[in-house]
Amino acid sequence: MVIGSLLAGMALVAVLAMGMWSGVVPVLYEPGFSSATPKDPATPPVCPPSGAVSVELSSITANVYNGSETAGLAGDVAKTLSSAGVTVANTTNWPQGSYDGDILITASNAGLVNAYTMARAFTGNVTVQIDATADPTDTTISVVLGSEYNSSILSDDAMRVLAAGESLIAPNGCVASTKSPS
Repeated sequence: MVIGSLLAGMALVAVLAMGMWSGVVPVLYEPGFSSATPKDPATPPVCPPSGAVSVELSSITANVYNGSETAGLAGDVAKTLSSAGVTVANTTNWPQGSYDGDILITASNAGLVNAYTMARAFTGNVTVQIDATADPTDTTISVVLGSEYNSSILSDDAMRVLAAGESLIAPNGCVASTKSPS
């Protein structure tokens, strides 16, 4: 009698568990980790200004941020950029935490030419976006190295060969930049 009751109880628990697992029976407690959090739709990159040409790397000021968990990544890239003539103003972890992509370059509208010039120094997947928090007249750019970054920067010698005055090519799917409200 006791064993039969235990077996019946275990069978009932198993049926309820299968029902919850399959979604037939509602779950009494829904822990947050069991549901995937929806991702924000990807923000399309901004296009370079029409007819824009690249500038000398030595005219660019950049902040280099580590958006990954790889220690020292921003410092290593900043050293290479500095050797190529870029003025590196800040090297630290990205204030917004982690970046799941390869390379993100942000700039104000005034810094878009610098951002697209800098994008040529990387062989990886570079996304250029407007930094809505930046002063619209500031030409400083921010380079964020994400979790998918894999040593995709050119050597300082290869960067020195990049000529100024070359047409900047808009990536597929980019959107035209709009001026930030004053």
